[in-house]
Amino acid sequence: MKRLLYIYVLTGLLVTGCTKNFSSINQDPNKFYVVSPEAVIEAAVKNLNVQISTYNYSQYWDIANQIWEGSRYDVTDKGLWKTAYNNVLENLDQTIQTYGGNSLYTNRVQIARILKWYTYSILVGQYGPVPVKQANNLNDLNTVAFDSEDSTYSYILDSLKDATSKIVPSGDKLSYDIVYNGNNTSWVHFANTLRLKVALRCMKNLGAKAVSHITDCMANESNLIGSEAETAKMAYENVTNNQNPYYLFFILSNSYYPYSPTGHQIPPRMAEFMQVFLRSYKDPRMAVYYDSVTSLTARFQITDTLTSTADDSMRVVRYGIPYLGKPLAANFTTLLPNWSTSLTGLTNPLSAINDTAYSLINDAILNNPARSLIMLSYAETLFLKAEAAQLGYGGASAPMVYYNAAIAANFAYWGLSAAQLAAYMTQPGVQWGTVNTNAYWDLFDLSNANITDVLHQIWAQEWMNYFPDQGFDSWCLQRRTRFFTFPPELNPGGNASYTSHTAWMDVPGRGSYNLNEATLNTNGYNQAVTFLQANPMNAGLLANTEYNPDIQLNFAIPNKIPDWNALAPGGFDLRYLSKWYGTTIQQLKAAAAAGHFPYTLVSTYHP
Repeated sequence: MKRLLYIYVLTGLLVTGCTKNFSSINQDPNKFYVVSPEAVIEAAVKNLNVQISTYNYSQYWDIANQIWEGSRYDVTDKGLWKTAYNNVLENLDQTIQTYGGNSLYTNRVQIARILKWYTYSILVGQYGPVPVKQANNLNDLNTVAFDSEDSTYSYILDSLKDATSKIVPSGDKLSYDIVYNGNNTSWVHFANTLRLKVALRCMKNLGAKAVSHITDCMANESNLIGSEAETAKMAYENVTNNQNPYYLFFILSNSYYPYSPTGHQIPPRMAEFMQVFLRSYKDPRMAVYYDSVTSLTARFQITDTLTSTADDSMRVVRYGIPYLGKPLAANFTTLLPNWSTSLTGLTNPLSAINDTAYSLINDAILNNPARSLIMLSYAETLFLKAEAAQLGYGGASAPMVYYNAAIAANFAYWGLSAAQLAAYMTQPGVQWGTVNTNAYWDLFDLSNANITDVLHQIWAQEWMNYFPDQGFDSWCLQRRTRFFTFPPELNPGGNASYTSHTAWMDVPGRGSYNLNEATLNTNGYNQAVTFLQANPMNAGLLANTEYNPDIQLNFAIPNKIPDWNALAPGGFDLRYLSKWYGTTIQQLKAAAAAGHFPYTLVSTYHP
């Protein structure tokens, strides 16, 4: 691991960072040259956000049940380990050491520290035990010790608090700041909000320590992100090498159809469970998160039974629906073995449809080279405050006030109207203090979008707010709350980590380490495995390797369904798609006239 951590220290910074600020630096990979804090911090933010966006479309979107991307709950390392240690943490630590004793750089050093612990908040949520104390110790070349998950969270919380206490708002600032444009106060607000977020995440394993940080943050709300202007985001522009990562990957690559006429890869589609939620609560965000299927002939055709306002007759009709979410399954031909009894003789209505019937991510999200990537938003801050207040850990306002303001902030961000917000806030399960036990179920009648209490309300809306840039945070939220029972991934396939899951897999508990870690840092790796084994939820799971998606981290609570194969589906349920335009034939006629789409009257009968 030491070789991985140190050989590429500055080459990673120079290659993947913004090189315009230090073109005169010689590229000796074993020597640290004096680089400005601005250059290091810019490169750190850029490198980390590129990596997180890569994980969004390769892992996190699928895991969050927001997007079907085809990764099938893959949790193998795709570069986060190397990027975080080689291209982010090493350079931040060297900057902290180089400028730490110079009073002219006080604030910039603390911002580097904040970004360091922000990076660790991602690493510990991805892997659990990680190297912290010895990660950048150049004198320890033979082995690098791992720190436990709990101690890493403790370091993060205490260090963020310490860093914010040392920032002087009127002091030195970043002359080039791609996040906050040199506003030191906003960096303080970001760090404290991150501290609140991390403390809520690790309440289960840190207990009183986490609560003390939560109450401290809530007692000083003025030091949290306080407006949309303080949303932390990575800015991009339509200039080569500075474009949004989604745009680079999906649009400029010319690999994905229909973005490129010659593209041969399938682009991301709306996930089925996301649609179950959106339809259950008449959520207008479906139209801003996803694109409608513009080809009328490509739309999924649903058969519906509608009433009539003119008489007591029933009309059986067939029409295409503009949005469709794709179930998380490699295919529909092989289902779970024990499901055969309840599904015998039934035909899966989605098994034979063309992939073009499924909804793409909204074009404004992917096909926008200058769209910023959100790191931590104002709306998220309000959801965090709502949860903390509901748990009794302080706050100047009632939980409902924070919750309502959070949804309003999210709607405003997406440009939705006040009328749309007002209508949405009346929905059972959305309106504060209400429940919805009649939400729709998924295709197999195994998972539903029911809302059962106010914490459930907060978490569900927070999950919605995390789309599309914060798939990692959605994954963390799911593991620490299990706010929804997401349907399983069927036929996951993929790689060796799934050998015990040839038929299905639940939301994975963690990501596996870089494959080189076990051989290059054997002692440290074995120590990490020992830490993981100490969690009672992992009994018997680490006999051979940590390369197992069932392994859980300390902050998580157990999955609700231990064995999906033991359940019996209720059949194929399309209620979440039915009555798309209303319950009457008159409503369908009006929608067809306005939308210029056809429908077929199959039959009329009297009940």
